[in-house]
Amino acid sequence: MLARVLLIAVACGAPASSQTAPYEYDLKESVAPGVSYRERRWMRGGDGPFTMQILEVDPAHRAVNLLPVRAREAAIGKETVSSMARRYGATAAVNGGYFVVPGIYAGASAGAYLLDGEILSIGAGRSAMLLCTETGFREHAEIDVVNGCGSVRAANGESISIDGVNRQRGAQELVLYRPSMGAGTLTEAGGVEVALDGAGRVLRIDDHGNAAIPPGGAVLSGAGAAAEWLRRNAATGSVLTVDLQFNPAATSNCRPQDIVGAGPRLVRGGKADVTEEQFGHQRARHPRTAFALASRGTFLFVTLDGRQSRSTGMKLDEFAAELIALGAAEAINLDGGGSTTMVVDGVVRNSPSDGFERAVSDALLVFSVNDPERLSLVLDRLAADERQIEASVARALAGRIRANDLESAAAMVESERGRGISQSAASVLAEAIDSVRR
Repeated sequence: MLARVLLIAVACGAPASSQTAPYEYDLKESVAPGVSYRERRWMRGGDGPFTMQILEVDPAHRAVNLLPVRAREAAIGKETVSSMARRYGATAAVNGGYFVVPGIYAGASAGAYLLDGEILSIGAGRSAMLLCTETGFREHAEIDVVNGCGSVRAANGESISIDGVNRQRGAQELVLYRPSMGAGTLTEAGGVEVALDGAGRVLRIDDHGNAAIPPGGAVLSGAGAAAEWLRRNAATGSVLTVDLQFNPAATSNCRPQDIVGAGPRLVRGGKADVTEEQFGHQRARHPRTAFALASRGTFLFVTLDGRQSRSTGMKLDEFAAELIALGAAEAINLDGGGSTTMVVDGVVRNSPSDGFERAVSDALLVFSVNDPERLSLVLDRLAADERQIEASVARALAGRIRANDLESAAAMVESERGRGISQSAASVLAEAIDSVRR
């Protein structure tokens, strides 16, 4: 195996009281089975105004499933949340984690990121949202600090640490690039790049920069001391063992299938706990996005408008207090500012502070699929993008769904996963088919 992934997660804190503030909402809407939406506008004494959007999701509902997705189906790149929601046929969506804004690596994750079991970024030891699989579904989530690390070991036993995955290479650094990055590493000349096949065998070594990334393999790119290590230990045909790990601060029964790095944590055990993770934006009022585990068993996706006359935004301690009032037992801050976006039924429901919807690196999608008609609509939307499903596979799946032959549709999705159907599209369809069958 090219990479061994070790994942350990932490249990959620004690649940909070189920009491919530007696809020009056300006809008309450039942969006789909297991999914509801609310809007609230208010003043707090002479403070404000504030405008908040709340999406509440019942993870136990048979129709509901969640999916983190990447912009442009890649480890780097940017796309609007509404575009990602439309591309997948999602019921609702919010923006996800932090990302690199400028340059050729724009859209690379600035925190930990695991997608369908593949590490796309090892991050920097900050809080993250974990979607777990121990129940067989993704609708169990936890919040924890995630520390990513990696190493490469040569046949002679000599090893070196990996500094990053799918991001810009710095001086003296060793960075691993995977096919999710795209066709090449985008690096400049001046380092050493070693292309590996899926078993870690060295295919080629060069120093020209922007090395091609082998399908199913990877490229190790080193500069300075890391480049010297590669020169000493990599030879064509030799094997380099790559080891990547995520180590949260404590353990639980959670086996993450997906991790979205963000932060800081806002709520722990029903009480405000705004951890110091050196972001620098917690003491000023900004637009915000959060994910919360409610004491009543639901998930809350919350956006707060800011930097506008209609809504000033909030400091993180203020935001944490509002989440607790909504019933949050655990909560994490996601990317905010101009990135803050909530889409429901194809419509952007918040007021982005840039005056328009910002392109971001990733999103969290919510699906509610409870009948073959809705399943067909999701398939149609996925089939509109040739990167998601090959046309012939989409036609065959549509025929099975129309015939209500969901057993063979599910079998076809699994057999075509990673071939005629992308991993992300297969995840959407597999859970959607299962929600209709249940």
